[in-house]
Amino acid sequence: MNAYYSSMPPESRSKPIIIWGIHPVRKFLEICPDDCHRLFVHPSFGKKKVQAGLISLAERRAIFVERSEDLKNAGVPAGAVHQGIAALVKPVWSIDFSGLPLYWKDKSPLTVICDQVTDPQNVGAVIRSSVALGAQAVLLPGRRTGRITGAVAKASSGALFHIKVCHVGNLVTAMRQLKEMGLWIAGLSPDGEHPLWELDLNRPLALVVGAEGAGLRRLVKETCDFLARIPHFYPVGSINVACAASIALYEVARQRHYKPV
Repeated sequence: MNAYYSSMPPESRSKPIIIWGIHPVRKFLEICPDDCHRLFVHPSFGKKKVQAGLISLAERRAIFVERSEDLKNAGVPAGAVHQGIAALVKPVWSIDFSGLPLYWKDKSPLTVICDQVTDPQNVGAVIRSSVALGAQAVLLPGRRTGRITGAVAKASSGALFHIKVCHVGNLVTAMRQLKEMGLWIAGLSPDGEHPLWELDLNRPLALVVGAEGAGLRRLVKETCDFLARIPHFYPVGSINVACAASIALYEVARQRHYKPV
């Protein structure tokens, strides 16, 4: 099953990547210090208290700190707002599809599926909302969806390190397999039959979101158990995918945790 669903070979899932920015790097060092291979800092980094604290944290964890005039040499893309610091880290968030049940444990499963969401800012924002509102995992198809990069980690503000992400080779087949695992599949779509809040979301659930404009692909829609819409009360064409995901996840959390007095 692993070979069929995963679009990434095992060595790719464990290949280190570069993350950057004070908050994401600090989060990673606090949560997964043993999985940080190296820290890269600008020569002037460390003059402020927060900066000095980060370097001290790395040194206490025996992480090698390398000073570099240009963090592009460490793999940080040109134009990235790196704040003078980057880290080479193991992608601790990456898991194989078959490992998902291990992260649901005794919790009611909640997984978010991104269909054709390519912008790293949106992917990162979806991940951040997923962590904040109780999802255990995010599924990304191997094609037509943004890869997990330092830009995604930065956009998630470090939330990426609190959740599991798996890439799947065939999204529709993976959705069917989730159904076999006992999950219901809810797709967000402007033409959904029911308003979001009319549906029973207090069940093992996978929430599918699509890119603004493109939306969900036809086969993805057809594989969903039900389609929900977020009603618009004013004349806007569509809601950004990250905003839509946040609204839907909040409704899931409300139904699961709100207890009327």
